[in-house]
Order: sequence, then structure tokens, then C-alpha cells
Amino acid sequence: MKKYPLTHPTSPSVKIDSTIPIFSTVSSRPPHLTFLQDPANYQPLGTLALPLYLYSDATICDDWQDSNPESLSSQSLDSHPDILNIYTVSKSIWVLLQFGWVRTLARLHPLNRKEVQVRVFILPADVGGQYLDRQGSRDWELVRNLMRHIDRSSAAWESAKLPISFSFHDHPSPLGSALSSHDSLFYIFNTLPSPAPPFNISCPFSRHAIDSLLTNTANILSLRTKLYPYQQRSAATMIKREAEPIRALDPRLEEIDCPAGGRFFYDRTTGLLFRHPRHYDEARGGILAETMGLGKTLICLAVILATKGHWPQMPPEYSLNQRSIRSKVGSLVQMAAAAANHERIPWKGYLPQDLDRCRTALEESVATYIIPPPESRRSRRPTTLSPGKTIRMCAATLIVVPPNLVSHWKTEITTHVKTDALEVLYLDDQAVWTPFTSNLLLYDIVLMSKPRLVEEMSLCSCTDLDTCSCSTRGQRSSPLKDFHFLRIIVDEGHNFSTFGRKNNAVSALTKLHVERRWIVSGTPSSGLLGVEASTAIQETLGGTGGNDSQLIRDILESRRSNGFQVEANTSVRKSAIQQELKDLEKLGSIVVDFLSLKPWSNLKGNDAASWKQYIMPADDGQRKPKSLASVLESLVVRHRVEEIEKDIKLPPLHNRTVYLEPTWHDKLSLNLFILNLAVNAVTSERVDQDYMFNSKNRASLNQLITNLRHSGFYWTGFTKEEVAKSIEVSRNYLKNILSSGKTEHECGKLREGDFHFLERAILMGEKILASPSWMAFSAAHELGLYIEDFPEEAREAWSLCKDEASAPLIMGASQVTKVQNHVDTHLYAPDPASGLAPLGQSTMEKLWQSLAGEESKPGDRFGNNSDARSPILKKQSPMKVPSAYISTSIQKPVTMSKRTISRAKANSSPRKISTQTTSDSTLKAPNTRAEKPTKVNKPPALKSAMKSASIIKPIDPIDSSSVLSKTRISGTASAKLSYLLDRVISLHESEKILIFYEGDNIAYYVAQALELLGIQYLIYTGSLSADRKSAYITTFNVTETFRVLLMDVHQAAHGLHIAAASRVFFVNPVWQPAVEAQAIKRAHRIGQIKPVYVETLVLKDTLEDRMLQRRKKMSAQEHHKAEKSLLDDDVMAQLIQDADFVPLLPEEMKDVRRQMAALKEPQKLFGRVAVGMEGGDPDKDLILPEGMTGLKVRKRKRNPGDDVSGRRSLKKKEKKMAAVPSSLATMIWGSA
Repeated sequence: MKKYPLTHPTSPSVKIDSTIPIFSTVSSRPPHLTFLQDPANYQPLGTLALPLYLYSDATICDDWQDSNPESLSSQSLDSHPDILNIYTVSKSIWVLLQFGWVRTLARLHPLNRKEVQVRVFILPADVGGQYLDRQGSRDWELVRNLMRHIDRSSAAWESAKLPISFSFHDHPSPLGSALSSHDSLFYIFNTLPSPAPPFNISCPFSRHAIDSLLTNTANILSLRTKLYPYQQRSAATMIKREAEPIRALDPRLEEIDCPAGGRFFYDRTTGLLFRHPRHYDEARGGILAETMGLGKTLICLAVILATKGHWPQMPPEYSLNQRSIRSKVGSLVQMAAAAANHERIPWKGYLPQDLDRCRTALEESVATYIIPPPESRRSRRPTTLSPGKTIRMCAATLIVVPPNLVSHWKTEITTHVKTDALEVLYLDDQAVWTPFTSNLLLYDIVLMSKPRLVEEMSLCSCTDLDTCSCSTRGQRSSPLKDFHFLRIIVDEGHNFSTFGRKNNAVSALTKLHVERRWIVSGTPSSGLLGVEASTAIQETLGGTGGNDSQLIRDILESRRSNGFQVEANTSVRKSAIQQELKDLEKLGSIVVDFLSLKPWSNLKGNDAASWKQYIMPADDGQRKPKSLASVLESLVVRHRVEEIEKDIKLPPLHNRTVYLEPTWHDKLSLNLFILNLAVNAVTSERVDQDYMFNSKNRASLNQLITNLRHSGFYWTGFTKEEVAKSIEVSRNYLKNILSSGKTEHECGKLREGDFHFLERAILMGEKILASPSWMAFSAAHELGLYIEDFPEEAREAWSLCKDEASAPLIMGASQVTKVQNHVDTHLYAPDPASGLAPLGQSTMEKLWQSLAGEESKPGDRFGNNSDARSPILKKQSPMKVPSAYISTSIQKPVTMSKRTISRAKANSSPRKISTQTTSDSTLKAPNTRAEKPTKVNKPPALKSAMKSASIIKPIDPIDSSSVLSKTRISGTASAKLSYLLDRVISLHESEKILIFYEGDNIAYYVAQALELLGIQYLIYTGSLSADRKSAYITTFNVTETFRVLLMDVHQAAHGLHIAAASRVFFVNPVWQPAVEAQAIKRAHRIGQIKPVYVETLVLKDTLEDRMLQRRKKMSAQEHHKAEKSLLDDDVMAQLIQDADFVPLLPEEMKDVRRQMAALKEPQKLFGRVAVGMEGGDPDKDLILPEGMTGLKVRKRKRNPGDDVSGRRSLKKKEKKMAAVPSSLATMIWGSA
């Protein structure tokens, strides 16, 4: 039937031909007008109260009557522009009446005779489509305007009350008030309803799986571990959503009650209004977002076990005519097997292993479907017919994880799943090829790393099969593309979400055929963070476990606003908006690209829905009605905190800040940075690019602030030449200014008191240069240690600077290590101290010579400075900085060590080198072993480290009468290090300790001290290989050998389980609360059986103290703004600019004992030989993954059933090794 398009009038005053009344009955009327005259086609919308003078028809009376287009006078509308709401609403009514979109009944209002009560009826968008073409019409905007002002209450409809009177004020309708929410993404996420079984489900196999989970039948599930009730509910909810997703209302629509009864469905964004609902199936999958440490991996394994052998459904678009026809009649076994597979019966979970014939028949008759080839673009030319691509159904689950979590999953499978309950294929090792076709059907799980997935989905372009090392073995496609898998689980899936573009991992995932898709992440995006994580960073007095109910409510309420309502600070508002939009776009990437959730993934022209248009907040911060909440509710599986606490109670979490008095050297280090900032600010007069805080110097300033924060632990990055140069520049500037007679106000943007501040900076620099110990530590780049009762005959030979005999000997940690090694290797000699003095002389001479770059002259060993024991240093090349002085304060320090594990026996430590500018500040692998371990293919086996059932106990072979037995380490130059050592010494025998640091040199300083005390440690840093990372975590959790784990705090946010640690230390306050919270949750999680004590070390009354206080007062929006740099917070940036010097006490300058941070109990230096440390291999006590016995390059393994033609004669790396000398090859790839 012909459709009649509507013409949009240019204005309300446009005249149309209305000689025929629109609602009169005329038999010759066109079909669309006949349709429009039927009142049953219209939906009651609501009531309006309009002024009587707007109606030109004087016949408005007490009875209801049709209001035709002429009744509402356009001239009256134009003549009344001063009342905006009346004009706007009346204009919408008048235009919509012209074309029959609305129908009105009017009468004098019984409660106010000066107003006309108007009942409005509207023609829904899904009614009359065969008569009227209204798709894309601009008139829906008029409907939106009408919906914002109409009164939809039944009382107004029945005249029981006056409708909204536009004559007095604009009173928003209930609809409008419900739609203007400013709730943040954080608030919506944390208030989602918890899973609530039981479920009604028709599939008997899925229903049985859910029942087995809810009844926690461990024998049926083959689980070793009993599930908590919340884990049961989460797993059951996952299966319900997978098997029978709910057919839910289109998230763009909301259901609205009609004032006269009934309902309709309204799209607020477009104005479209429907009589009948539109539904879409929810995703077969979603986001498992249980909070950190609550067993998400175990939940996934329970789901896999409960649905073992379940088959995916054949895609409807490929399901027609897919059953194959046999060439001859099959056997009874073959027909039964085909029928079982066609009905998707999960036979793998029930068929006994001894029925080989039945199992073979079932495997051979697995259902398949064919994807037809794409249509040829040159359809007029003859093309070769292609049979299409055959896809086989597969009951396996793909698990894709970050490389550092592969070992974690293997351990979890071994720990929680009974032996032989699951067939698992590990594809993390590049030496393992992907099996072909039928072999993949044997597995229940295919576990692979993210890089391996990307490689699998990439096409092999190798031309020589003998040299090809691709996982696809010379194929143009991975075998994984030939299967339709039951499920895929992406652990830490927030790394797969992208902002503004697709990454390789997302593109790889789209090439797989999978029915059920899950993202596993406690933090799917920055804004999607559990509120309980925020409680972990709160200081506690009694140990509430981090989940105090009132505290959680307070945090939720404080972060309820999405930041659009922040008016006091526009930059904070802008940052909050940008962060929320970025989080939503990343969430959209998961919804559209990975989960393919409709209608968001619909193609253009097929009811496409714009994620940006419906989900993103408007410019004023208003969020679309229920779109975001409904999407999250349909995707996220997560329990609220109060529900978790009903099922499980984690051990108490105690969190406190420890304020320490800075040592003399702490003060000097901090004051040197303040000095540099002061000299720069005054001499540049705070203007132009010379000023460090100029926007163009942001990168350099960020590095300076990072170094300043690290100096709160220890710092030796400045040289005496730099300090002297700063003093010289300052004096020259003041001399020129005084001669010119200018004041601060006449010099750029200087402030009152800046000249005096610069004079104080000069005095501070002079005090620093007058400190012998600072000169020595800075020259040698050494951690300062103070030694009591050192053998007198060797004291002068080892001393870093001139000191009194009664004072503790000042030494560098590297020199103390060498002294200790020398004595400990001669413990059973007649005199273990023999040769200490000559060794000290040669060691110190080599040290100074290497630093000076020239041979020291006899008689001039200590240069011209009578106090410092170093020669005149070789001057460094001037570095171009935005000021007139030279400084390494903006340089990134070079890593002082490459070792990440305790030595297995006492030997010399790698000497530290002076700080140079470098782009690599990460710790490398140990020198004793090249860092490229072999990867694994099977679950890790607990090896020799398990035999270390007790803590290593030291023995004391030194006679108590010997002078060596009295030598003690009495203190260090760092207040934080001394406190940390005291705590480690007192705790390490009974508890394991986790130390978080920022800056790899901090880890090195701590490691140096721990080695001197004979305490074994591991350092977990970003530069380690995935295998070594997993070996460190497993070893620390399982064995008693290593009591301390030092970890880069930025490596702690990726799903690691370190519940063996019950003591957690942060050596510096962490600026980002989310990073700190996730680090704490590495230890405070399921599996933790002890109370967890967290201590953050802060130097009292310093800049880091003020930084921590500022962080505690910041709002969530301010934290988002300053997430990348604390300089992005205006208050913090001002605190740095206004930073003052830390006062120096006169007695500290002269008294060496006042300069050090004393240990509570001095620790003996010699004779700390530990049983079990006599081996030469530092890795001997590690639990290494199976196959990681060396760094030998292995050929790629063949799986059973692989084609022999896929062999390689030589791998690429083997050829490279053959082309270089053996010594160099060993350095690059490691020895065999």
C-alpha cells in the first residue's frame, strides 16, 4: 500500500489547507486519513493546562471535544513569546496536530475556568507504518519536548487536581525528574544487585549443572575445594546467562504507565514512542567482576567443571540443511552417536573411559556447519565455486590470560581440580604447536597467553617451512579458527578493552567462533572499581577487615556524583568528565567488540544503537535514563559487600601510617631538591622556559618530582660540583640584582621573600658541602652504613671519610659486603681478619680511581679535601636544563643492580656505578644467569624447594672472645631503611613480608641490607620474564626459604595471589589510591589465614608527609585528574612550589651518631653463615616450572597426531646463535 510522506512545516504559522476537517468521516478520504480518524490507534499520553486565550474557538465549553488544528491559534502563539514554556509546548502541539501525530480533547477546566484542560493522545511509532512513513522524521523532537512538560498522572487526567500550570512555573514531570540522574559509574557499579538464584531454566543439562553448584556437590564437580555460598551463586548465575539469556527490554526504552491505564515504551534520546515493547537477548556471557581476592579463578573452574562436555548451539544462520547424509546406512552406534551430538547431549561427562568404540563414534560424528564463501564483488564474471569453511562444534573452553598469570592458572587448576578431571592443553610455550582438528576435541580447556592468541590469529607468511617458527606451522590459518568453542574466558580482560581503537588482541578475539564469552576482572575499568578496595587504604585502629559498613556507605555517597556537578574547580570537573567518558568508551569496547551485545553491536541500517548517544552522559552530566544501569546489570556478575560478608569473613586488616624522624642524610637529600627548585625559581624569575614549572618543561619536572619522592628513602644522585655550581649561580644572581637595586616585584613574577629564600638556599648548599659523610656517599654512590667495633688495624683502610676513632665507622654497603665475604670465607683460618687492611686499601683505591677516571697519585689519595676520602671527581658533561645551573635532579637514575634474588652463598656484590641519564631504570635478571628462561607446557611441579620445610637458621662459627664477634652494624643513613630492617628482623621468622617500592634502586638498597643480615629475598620487577615472575610468586607462597618479597607497586595490580604474606610495607606513600588498594589486596584475600598488617613509611614534616595529607583530602574527581602525575593536582603543585627546607640541627653536623638512624638492636656483621646457602646457584631453591631447568633453546614440540612434515630442522634463534661467537651467544641467550 502506498505510504504518504509527511511534510515538515517551516514554522507554526505556516497555513495548510484544512477545508476538510481532519477527523470528519468522508468515504473518499485517502487511506491514511481514514486510519487517522480511528481513536483506537492513539495512545493516551497525559494532560496539559493551557491558557484559554490561546484558543480562537469560542465554543470551548465544559464538555470534551476534538481540538482541530484551527482551534489552537498560531497567531495567539506568536503573540505570546514572553512565556517560554507555554510557547514551546503549544507550538509542539500545534505542529503535531497538523499531521495527525497527536489528537487532543479539550474543555474548560472544572477547577480553573481560565484554563483549558487538554488531554493528549499520541500515535505510537509502531502503529500505522503501512500508511505513514515517519522514520527519521524531525517531528520526533517535538514529541521529546512535549514529553518533558506533560503531566502523566492519573489524577490530572481525571481532573482530580490541576495539571501542571505553565502560567505560573515550569514544574518538571515525574518522567523528567527520573531521567536527570548524575550518578557516577562508580556508584552504579557498586549498587548493582547481587546474583539471586534459583533460576527457572528449561535445559535439563544446564539445570543439572546449576543444581550441582548450588548444592556444592564437590564429587560431581570434581573440585577439591568447597565453594563459598557467594561463589556458588556467581557460578550458577554465569551458567544461567550462558544457557538461556534473558530476553530483555531494549535498553534504549523505558516502560511508562499511561494515565488512563495500560503502558507504552519511550526512547528519551530520539523521542520515539512505541505501543509494543522491543526485546533483545542478553549476552551469553558478561563480566565476572567479583572484587579482588575473592576467588574469581575458582568460580570459573567450577563453571567449566559443571558444564563439562556441554556443546554450543549451532548459529541459527548456519543451522538449515546442515545434517550430513550418509552414503550408506550407518551402524546403530553411528546413528546413536550422530543423534546424541545433534541433540547436544554432554556425553563427555558421563561416558565411561573403557567404551572406546562409542567414544570414537561420538568424536567422529561431532556436529559441523559450513560458513558460505563471501560473495564475489565481480558477480558478472564466472567464479570458481567454493565449498565454504567447515566449522566443527567443540565443547572446550578457551582461557586467555596475561603472560604473568599463566602459572597462576596452572597452579589453581592443580590445587582446586581433582586429577584427570579436566584435560588441559597449555599453549603458552612457543615450543608447543597447536594440535590439528580432532586432537583439539580431546581437551576441556585450552589455556594460552595473550601474545600466543595474537600469534595464533595472525597469518603465517613464512616461505621456508624448515625455518618457520610460527605456531601455525606454515599454515595460512590457525586450527583454532576451525572450531566453534563453547566458551572463552579472558582473565584481566580490562587489558583487552581499548580507548578509541582496536588493538591486536581485540582483533584476534573477533576471529574466533565462540558461543559464550566472559571477561574476568575485578576492575573492568578505572571507574568500575569495587568500593571495598577503597576501604583497604583507610587507616584502621582496631582492624575492621577493610569492610566497615558505615565507611562503605560514606565512600559510596561521597562518590555518587559523576563530577559534572563540580563547580568550584572547572579543571577538576573537566578531568572527571574525561575520565568517565574514557571508562565508558572502554566498557563500550567490551560490550560491542567482545560480547557483541545487541542492540549496541547492530550494524547500521539494522536498528543500530549508538553507544555514545545512549550511554555517554550529556554535556550537563545527565545520564540516559536506565540504559547504563540496565546494561551493567545484564552483564556484570558481582556481589555487594554486605552479601559477601554474610558468607566469608577475611582476617582483620590493620592499616597505619608510620611517621619517622628523617636522618641527617634524609634531610640533606630532600633539601638538595628544594635547593634546586629554589635556585631555578628565583634565577628564572618564575617566567618563560627557564622556569622549571613552565608547561614546556613538564617531562623534566615530572622526573624531578619522582626523584624527590624516591629521595625520601635514600638518594646519592647529586655531585659536589652540581651543588657548588648552584651556589655560584645563586650568588652571581643576587650580586647583579643588588647592584641594579631591583626588588622582587620588579623581577618577573618573583614573590616577596624570594631573595631571602635564595640566600637560605646558598647557606643550605654550603652546609651540605661541609658534610664529610654526604661528600663520601655522594661521590661513591653508596648506601651509608655505620659499623661499631670494626677491627682497628683495618679501620682507616675501609673508611669512606675521616672520622673519630670513638665514632662508628662510616662505610658503603658494597664495601661492607666485601668485608663480610672476606671474613666469612676465612672463618676457619687461624685469623679470619688477616688481610683486611690490604684488601681495604686496594678496594678503596680502585673505587676512587674508577670514579675519578684517572690513576690516583701517591700521597694525594684523598684529593684536596681533608675531610672527604675521595679524590677530585671527574666532572660530568653539562646537561642542558631549563635553568642556569647543572643538576641530575631531573635525570632518571640508572639501576644499581641487576640481581633479583638472594645469593646462594657469600660472594662479592656487583659494584654500583654513578648515576647517569638512562632510559632504562628497571632491574634486570641476575648476573649469574641470563634472563630468558624456557617456558612451560604443564602444571608446575613442586621441586627441591619443598624440602626446605623450615626457616634457614644461621650458625655462629666465630669465637665469642674474638674481636670480630663484637663488630656490629649499628645503623644506616636512611631512617626508613633502619625501621624496615628492625621490623624485618623481628618478624621474618614468624611471618612473611611483602615490601612495595617505587624506584628500582630502593629495592637494591633494601636487598643489600638484607643480604648483609642473611635474610633471603626475591625482587619482583617488570623486567622479569613471565616464567621467572611466576617462579618467584610460587616459591614465596609455598616455601619457607624466602621470607621477604620486594615488589614494584605498579606490578601488583594484575591478579597476583600473595596470601603467604601477612606483613605489608610501603616504603613511600603511594599517590594513586587505586594502586595502593590493589597492592594491599594481593595479601588480603581468600587464602589468607592471618591478620594483615599494612604500614606506610613517611618522613615526618616533609613534602611526602604533606603529599599524603593532601591525598587523603582529595575527591575521586581530583584523583582522576591527577592520576598520572601529582602535578596535575593544583593544590599539590602549589605545595611543591612553596616547599621549604627541612631544618638542620647544629648537633647533627658534628655528632656522627646523631646523623644515623640507629637500629634497635645492632646486628653482628661476621659469621652469619646460613645452612642451606652454601650452593653456588641462586636459583636452586626456586620452584621452577617444569622444563625450566636451564636457558637452553628448545625445538618446538609436536603434539600427538601432528603431521611429521611440520618439523623444523633449525629454529631462528639457533641459527642466530650459530652465527655469533659462543661467548656472545651466552651473554644474549644464556648458557645451556
